[in-house]
This record gives sequence, structure tokens and C-alpha cells, in this order.
Amino acid sequence: MRTLLRVAGSGDVDALYRFEVLCFHERRFRREHVDWILRNERALTLVVDGPTGLRGAIMMLFEGHVCRILSVAVAPDERRRGLGSRLMKAAEDLSLERGCSSVRLEVSTHNLAAIEFYRDLGYRTDGVLYGYYTWGEDAYSMQKAIRPPAEVPAAGMWTASRYPT
Repeated sequence: MRTLLRVAGSGDVDALYRFEVLCFHERRFRREHVDWILRNERALTLVVDGPTGLRGAIMMLFEGHVCRILSVAVAPDERRRGLGSRLMKAAEDLSLERGCSSVRLEVSTHNLAAIEFYRDLGYRTDGVLYGYYTWGEDAYSMQKAIRPPAEVPAAGMWTASRYPT
């Protein structure tokens, strides 16, 4: 199956929201939140387009030298085929290009499959965030160093991204 990895824009809000509904039956982002992410100058969303529409998406927020993963979504019929790992690798590569030294994320303490997925990619738990989610559930804070601190370039020293808009 031919797919294309690209940067999502504000015109993708409806498709991304429908994709959230498809991938997350509970506790998904509201349409307004997806729109906020797409319009935020510190955020970036990569999507994988396939012949039948979106197949994957990863939403990131850049906070200084840290990239924070906000969401990783893979179409149900594409799961366990490496697409999530490829999205995470693309996010890490892009984070390096933007001068980040680490990638962080939060994951529900109840989401054992996601926790194992992130651990297999080299992410380590560095704390528990009690009552993190609006519904009261706890989350693990996880992080992966992608560059030693001594190699972190000065803020604002980004290289051009290789992902088309």
C-alpha cells in the first residue's frame, strides 16, 4: 500500500478529528483541541495518507529543547505493522532537526500496550502524574534522550524540515 508522510495543516482539522474518533473510542481530543494544535505555531502534526484516507498521525508540541508528543494514532487495520514506530522515529528525527535534546510524553497508567510500545522504543518512565487526565486517571511521564545535552544547539538554530507541507 502506498502512503505519504506529510505535515498536516489547518485544512486537515475535520479529517484529523474523524481519525481521532476512529482510533480512540473514549477520551479522544475534542475537535476544538485538534484545531488548536493545528494552528499553534509551536506544534506540528505529521499524518500518513493512504489510498483510503488517513492511516496514522502524530501530534507534537515543541517546548524549548523538548518535543512533547501529544498524540499518536494508527488506524485500527494498520496496527502492529510498524506504522506507530515509524511515526515516532519521524518525530524524533524532526525533533533533532529542531534542536531538541529529548522527547517526552504522557501515557495513562492503565494503557499497558502503549507503555510497552514506548518502552520498546527506548522511552523511560520518569514520574507519575496523579489525576493528570480530566477524568481523574493517572499518567506516567516518559522521556527519551535523543541527543546528549552538550550537543544541544542554541535556541532557534533549526534546519529545514524534509516533510512537505
